[in-house]
Amino acid sequence: MFKNLTYKKKNLLLLIVAVLVGFMVYFLAVKKTAAAYSEFNENKIRVEQAASAPLLAEQMEKELIVMDSKIASQNNHYENVDEALLSLITTYCQNHHAVLREFPETSYSEDGELSIETRQFRIGGNFFTLINLVYLLEQKYNLGKLVSVNYQLKKDFKTKEMQLTATIFLQNIKKKSHEK
Repeated sequence: MFKNLTYKKKNLLLLIVAVLVGFMVYFLAVKKTAAAYSEFNENKIRVEQAASAPLLAEQMEKELIVMDSKIASQNNHYENVDEALLSLITTYCQNHHAVLREFPETSYSEDGELSIETRQFRIGGNFFTLINLVYLLEQKYNLGKLVSVNYQLKKDFKTKEMQLTATIFLQNIKKKSHEK
């Protein structure tokens, strides 16, 4: 049967058979070996992670204790925040010719294990005075997290002048387990 074929046809047939054998070898042996090797590497990484898991868990536990102690110390620091904030704002207004327009009661909300206290107040004055107060509340005084400031320019119909006010929102977040 192969005697009748020319060298060109024999070489072509040899090439086709070699390609078919190559595919068979790849799919029957090499592919499975490569998959087993990659699975081995993944399992090796998992074993290394599992070996370091107790150390990692201990480290995370220490971080959690540090965070809980910080929250507890902040909760003790924030026992009388409303009075401290009102005193600070009153003193600031007297020294910088600003006017405290509103100081409503603190609103409380709960989210799972957290208690969120939101304090809002509105103060009027020039822009430099208001922005300086915001800076002081955010950087110098630690009475809560400054979450929002809303500036409004409105016309006062009594004096017929434009007045700038800022509504400032401060929040304190406490863990319920640390409350007394």
